[in-house]
Amino acid sequence: MKKVFQTMAVLLIGAGLYSCDEDTAGLGWSIVPEADKIDVQADSCYARSRTVRADDSLAIMTTDCNLGRFTDAMGASFESGFITQLNCVENYTLPDSIYGIGEHSWPQWFINELGSKDPYYATLTLYFTSFFGDAANVFKIDVFELDRMVNANSSYYPNLDASQFCDMEAQPLASISATARNFQNSDSLRYLSNYYPNISVRLPDSFAKRILEGYYSSNGTWFKDSKTFMENLCKGFYVRCSQGDGTVLYVREAVLQVNFKCIDTNSAGTRYMASFMADFPGNSEVMQMNCFRWTGLDSRLNDNEATWIMSPFGLFTEIELPVDDMKKDGSVLNSAQMCLSCAVTESAPYKPANPAYLMLIRKDKAREFFSKNSNIDDIESFVSQYAAKYGTYTYSNIAALVEKIYSDREEWLAEKDMTANADGMEAYEKARPDWNRLLLIPVSANTNSNGAVLGFQLDINMRQVKLIGGPDGSPIKIKTIRSKAGN
Repeated sequence: MKKVFQTMAVLLIGAGLYSCDEDTAGLGWSIVPEADKIDVQADSCYARSRTVRADDSLAIMTTDCNLGRFTDAMGASFESGFITQLNCVENYTLPDSIYGIGEHSWPQWFINELGSKDPYYATLTLYFTSFFGDAANVFKIDVFELDRMVNANSSYYPNLDASQFCDMEAQPLASISATARNFQNSDSLRYLSNYYPNISVRLPDSFAKRILEGYYSSNGTWFKDSKTFMENLCKGFYVRCSQGDGTVLYVREAVLQVNFKCIDTNSAGTRYMASFMADFPGNSEVMQMNCFRWTGLDSRLNDNEATWIMSPFGLFTEIELPVDDMKKDGSVLNSAQMCLSCAVTESAPYKPANPAYLMLIRKDKAREFFSKNSNIDDIESFVSQYAAKYGTYTYSNIAALVEKIYSDREEWLAEKDMTANADGMEAYEKARPDWNRLLLIPVSANTNSNGAVLGFQLDINMRQVKLIGGPDGSPIKIKTIRSKAGN
């Protein structure tokens, strides 16, 4: 009976407490036994927040990579390169008459027709979905060939040091100056509906010849799968931005393209010179890893009047929940709403946008969440979409989270045969220092063709938001509704 009245009290709090007039307010309720009466209270609690460096261990491998540099007005500087492996389709085959490769005799007509055309050449083409910053900013791209294999069974984080896999003191395999707009491509090409923005880096012809010769010297066995191809011919590439500040490309795929001339035969049996291309993409079948580096974040870390979030993997906001205030006197927490307000920052020509979504998650659960590709459960993880009209992120009800945090502590104390006194609390906080701490992490939505959200992943685009809070700033208000049974 007590549970029935408790549920009724919570569901009808507005009608029961505010709709009745004074003549009928006690009708019916007066005959309820004292032990079954529910005390329902609306209250406010306040949480504290601070800015923390992003935990690199939260990152998982992604097919999207960043390339470029950007420094903002406060001196925070971000730069990123990436490492990509290469995918080789199983049992890849090439023509048996490539010019100058293998043991072939060449008719004079082929040599004459070839003229000054390159018999073979290779490019590494970077396809990017979009970019941040100045489209006309000139930057320099360097490409290094890896001389050590990337271990597919190891975990690599976004602060990865590329020197583990290639000699950074050596000359790059190739370099190019480029812009995000890529003026090398004509306007007519860029305006095509199927145009995919890209930048191509020409590699040495000797590299292309080595790849082609490897096919014949191994009788094609080095092309039987990706692992064999990388072990024997090309372990992959490290791509970096070595000059130019102001643009960051969001690279979806890096593709090695080997172009060559060969002899082909038409349906009439006539031989002619043909052009072919073999491509080896870096994609979800192999590993692509970001190499992020942030500097100049101290001014934001030391901002005690607000907190900051900077993506990718720069700064997060940590919130410490007042769990015992929210669970005052052992009451049941029925509702807890938390609204985060964005602070105004100075405008700039190129300024990262606010994260579209912020995930709120228990700090000690964040790494497991991303490593297992978990889904938002509205118990220990929540997500809020940025409300541009109000400049806020709102979490409508985190009561289940608070109840879970509270019950975890009670279970731990019971297992240790301890109580929630001063000694018990001290022991628990020592064992689990992050027990009541949450993280705010930028995430992006995965959607289907209809735009429906299927899940969320870490957002590695350039994002920035300043939130009202901080150790010495305004605390975060949490509106609560608690209920407690009578005695």
